[in-house]
Amino acid sequence: MIDYKSLHFLIIEDMPNFSSALRSMVMFYGVPHDHIQVVSSGEDALPLLNSTRYDVVLSDYNLGEGRNGNDVLEEAKHHQLLKSSCIYIMLTAENSVDMVMGALEYQPDEYLTKPFTKEVLNARLERLVTRRNALMPIFSEVDKKQLGAAIANCNKLVAEFPRYKGYLLKLKTDLMMEKQAYEPLLEIYNALLNTKFIPWAQLGQGKCHYYLGDYSKAEAAFREILGHNERYVQAWDWLARVLEKQGDTKGGQKALSEATAISPRNVRRQSQLGDLARQNGDLEVAEKAFNQSVKVGKHSVHRSPDNYLGLTKVLAERIKTADPRVAKRMGIKVGTMMEELRTLYRKNPTVALQSRLAEGEVQTVLGNDAGAAKSLTQAYELCSKDQEGDLPAALKEQVVEQLEASDQEPLAHALVQDMQQEESVRNTQAIALYEKGSLAQALALIQHAVEDKPRSFAVNLNFAQVALHYMTENKPDKSLLLKVRNSFRQVEALPADDARAALKKQLQLRYQKMVQGLS
Repeated sequence: MIDYKSLHFLIIEDMPNFSSALRSMVMFYGVPHDHIQVVSSGEDALPLLNSTRYDVVLSDYNLGEGRNGNDVLEEAKHHQLLKSSCIYIMLTAENSVDMVMGALEYQPDEYLTKPFTKEVLNARLERLVTRRNALMPIFSEVDKKQLGAAIANCNKLVAEFPRYKGYLLKLKTDLMMEKQAYEPLLEIYNALLNTKFIPWAQLGQGKCHYYLGDYSKAEAAFREILGHNERYVQAWDWLARVLEKQGDTKGGQKALSEATAISPRNVRRQSQLGDLARQNGDLEVAEKAFNQSVKVGKHSVHRSPDNYLGLTKVLAERIKTADPRVAKRMGIKVGTMMEELRTLYRKNPTVALQSRLAEGEVQTVLGNDAGAAKSLTQAYELCSKDQEGDLPAALKEQVVEQLEASDQEPLAHALVQDMQQEESVRNTQAIALYEKGSLAQALALIQHAVEDKPRSFAVNLNFAQVALHYMTENKPDKSLLLKVRNSFRQVEALPADDARAALKKQLQLRYQKMVQGLS
């Protein structure tokens, strides 16, 4: 028997009658009333998981609108909101293959189908809590990020709790994988597989080969698993990864297609399939995959603007060869989708700019000059409001190019002037290092600043100064001199009455002498 009195429970259930029944069951086991919190949505659950370290979470899968139980588990694991010893039990009245596979991918400790009795739930809890209590030294070390001590405890506790030998071995190898101890881990997997086929050990063996750079052995390991069980979705994922690493993007796409057919509710997998299919020119598969990534990702921690923008790029390509009526529907879909994207990321000006540029591209392909011009104007307005220079330079360059292409030179010139006056945090940090005499570090940082702000007068002048001083102290470098020359091109428009004009002239003379010294 376990002592329930010290345990803290979180119940996530949107049906009042069932949440009340769950609370009654848990209290019947001996859990105090004030050790139980009940919420009806994933949105309410996550703040509690962030503030309280629960011993047990009982979560329904279907929570109505918003996040489902799987989204909650996914986000809780991603942000490390659950202590290692927490027991997460997924409850559901659904039993579709898609739902079950989606739920199991994020590995809840238990999966219970409704309805169930208090005896059934108690039996599961007894088993899980008993194991948790026995192995608590390991979980405590994991929470403290002391993986070496946790691995040592796995070895130690096998003798004390032989009934958990298999669980402890799997836990130990997972910890070694996290610790990146690939070579000793490979020895363990090889020894296990010499006796019999164990799917998780075979997967681990393949992962070790992958991380050690032996892609042919990794591929063989993953194919071995699929030869035994073609529905082992993680093997398809890793096979796709290793094939792509070897340059076989079509093989990688096929592997991900198999994985998504088995478990279609994984946002990142659908996004990866969309990227590979677009790379392979398979726009039909790419559209379907990105569509699914947008659909299932609305409440996922892995939701990304890239999925929306990837789908928009695919639709822009498909519009080129589509029937006019179909093309029009695609254009409307892009408009709706970009509006949704801006709403979801309303505080992110970079996403707003990306969406306007994407819309403009689609309107151009549709032949809607007025629509394309409107999107470009909206993109320019976003850039002109960027007083802090936070928007990526590459996106601003796209706006400049499009303004120039549409004969709007005054606006393009105004935007370039704004970019020339931009500052950079990296620039400030680099100069601080330069003044301390840390030339190599200053040079590395200032080069990143140039990438961030390629038109900035301040950044380019400082880069030239740091680079020339570095080469004076060491020796001239042709590739670095080319970068200095490019920086001088970027500051050609510096006004003659600018306070930095004298520095520019001085640096150009130093550059010319250094170049002459090489010839």
